[in-house]
Amino acid sequence: MPSLAPLLNLLRQFFPPDLSLHYLRAALMPLGQTLAMAAGGIFIAIIAGLFAGVWAGVGLPGQRAVYAALASIRSIPDLTLAILCVVLVGIGPAAGMMALAIFYGAAIGKIFADLFHSADRNTVDALRATGATRLSVAWFGQLPLRAKDILSYGTYEFESAIRASVIVGAVGGGGIGTELVGSINALDFHRATTLILMLIALIAVIDRLARVVKQRPASLLLVFPLTAVAAWHGRPEMVAFSHSITAFSKMVPPDLPGDAIRQLPKLLLETFEIAIGGTFFAILGALPLGLAAARYFTPVWISTPVRRILEGFRAVPEIVWGLLLVSVIGTGPEAGVVALALHGTGSLGRLYAESFENIRTEPVHAIAATGARPLAIAGFAYIPLALAPLVVHTLFRLEWNVRAATIVGVIGAGGIGQALFNAQQLFFYRQMTAYILITWLIVAAVDYASGRFRTDLGLMERYA
Repeated sequence: MPSLAPLLNLLRQFFPPDLSLHYLRAALMPLGQTLAMAAGGIFIAIIAGLFAGVWAGVGLPGQRAVYAALASIRSIPDLTLAILCVVLVGIGPAAGMMALAIFYGAAIGKIFADLFHSADRNTVDALRATGATRLSVAWFGQLPLRAKDILSYGTYEFESAIRASVIVGAVGGGGIGTELVGSINALDFHRATTLILMLIALIAVIDRLARVVKQRPASLLLVFPLTAVAAWHGRPEMVAFSHSITAFSKMVPPDLPGDAIRQLPKLLLETFEIAIGGTFFAILGALPLGLAAARYFTPVWISTPVRRILEGFRAVPEIVWGLLLVSVIGTGPEAGVVALALHGTGSLGRLYAESFENIRTEPVHAIAATGARPLAIAGFAYIPLALAPLVVHTLFRLEWNVRAATIVGVIGAGGIGQALFNAQQLFFYRQMTAYILITWLIVAAVDYASGRFRTDLGLMERYA
């Protein structure tokens, strides 16, 4: 039986947090940078992602190429994108905002395309039967049918961008991420705890704002101008093309030495172990917690604290969970599995709850009128009616975790991520490029498999 002494010792290192007025004031600047960086990045990402998602989701010419481009860009870890953006525009929030805009633009575009494809076929087919164009079908059919899910996912990605600031900050992207990584590297764990608590509080505020946006979509008319201002304020002030070309030229052609090739099977196995294991345990936690967090399924005195628990889980990025877990259980895939499971429980739990709240209420009331118990209502109404978005979100989380498995590898969780980080640290740029390409192939394969799976289940159309 493992001893609790390491865990207790870790808690003593991180608690109590540093709540001195001097440090709280100092932490407000990176917190503001993070909020502006995430807002500006998501503003650009939503505009680009919605355009690309509609293009790929309604069957316009070139939809295969657009969808493939979205999947390809999303397959690149945000940590890697941040490194490339730092090379291009220098250290600071501008590089972080650029990385977030590119990464989440592709992620939002892909999930929007999938949501359009999973819209109710009867309504879409009825509109097509009138001779409506594909854009008309999208505007009057698919978009209204998936409007709630699009709003839910858009606000969720804003939260994700704030958490991702920790990752991009690790390589000079600015914001609270740079401050947090600096505190951990300096072994100032009390201040690191303060920053984590500030992240959790920020996520809680955004969750409440997201609820307002869902209830009053017109409030977007106020939110979007603010995010546009953040995007303009955080724009790059310089682009070092000559330096970038020199740096990028060292990354090609990709190359792996013989020893690295022989280690690939082990690295790939560890990566899939982390991703699949983390997703499996996240589903086990997220399904009951998502039901408990759904406001129409449980009373407010249950749903509210459960939502706070989910916020706590997802507010802490995978890489921070990994740092804490490596200190407790040591390096290896086990730490990566638990890190992805904890963060994934919070993320999937929130998305599951939103999906349960977005269903049609008539069948729920009909089953409840028979005197059915809550578990029966959940099993025969909530889950079947929300199945399409549940599957989309779950498969997207699996794809996400394949990429996230490379990120937690940076802190010693094993897999191809650790090899990628080691190559970067040793300036083996061609080897790093090879690992990036391998990661891209892995995520692309998982993306293709999940798309086929959704098609076979009848949750989305095949691409024509």
